[in-house]
Amino acid sequence: MKKRIITACIGIPFLIFCLVVRGWFAEIVIAALTLIGLYECNRALGAANHVVFPWGGYIGAVLSLPLSWLLGIRNPILLVSASIVITITGCIFSSKPSFVDAAASLHPICTCLLPFLMMGMLLNSTYGRVPGIALVTMSFAIAYCGDAAAYFGGRAFGHRKLCPELSPKKTVEGAIFYFIGSTVGALIVRFVFVYCFKQAMPGIPAAIVLGILGGFAGQIGDLSASLLKRYSGIKDYGNILPGHGGVMDRFDSVLFTIIVLYCYTLLLK
Repeated sequence: MKKRIITACIGIPFLIFCLVVRGWFAEIVIAALTLIGLYECNRALGAANHVVFPWGGYIGAVLSLPLSWLLGIRNPILLVSASIVITITGCIFSSKPSFVDAAASLHPICTCLLPFLMMGMLLNSTYGRVPGIALVTMSFAIAYCGDAAAYFGGRAFGHRKLCPELSPKKTVEGAIFYFIGSTVGALIVRFVFVYCFKQAMPGIPAAIVLGILGGFAGQIGDLSASLLKRYSGIKDYGNILPGHGGVMDRFDSVLFTIIVLYCYTLLLK
């Protein structure tokens, strides 16, 4: 617990700094996190005896920077599509082509590369009058407030197991508290941006819906990370964040939540 607190005391101010500065600095940080997350996922799949082709994802993460800086292209669909084609091509022309290995190679692209690219796109864009930074901040608040509420609510009231085969400590009661925490987190961010920063934000009903949907996505992201770890026989994705594990251990719920906020921007358009 001490290591978790120390890491949080360093990580939270750094996260706030990235959100405030944005621009090229935040894009470099996101690209670095993407590369680390992809490496962690591919290493986990390797531990499960899959021969994955990782270069499609790595190329997509690296190319996100020059495409954004030189051409102003931030749409994740282009890079994800190219990464999928490169990955499948690499799997087909490997020494022992396997459908299972090809499918496994696409997992990091879907669960890591795609949502991180969405985060980079949201961070430096505006949708209608709603700033993307507000939506990214909301995604973090939804995930982490929900996680905190689930932890304390589950410890206090949890009895019925939610998904014992993947995460024995998670309970149905904790999941309910997660929805409460994620909704409160969304409303807090809306309040801060509207009344403190005078920014346009989703209405209260929309914020509640985003909190609920984001809470559902965040819990699925957490369980999907547990699914791969259980399948691969590992405890954590890595140890780059002391007390928390790897990048994917800390960002698993945020990455699925960011997909919900990205889809919301499609409605704003």
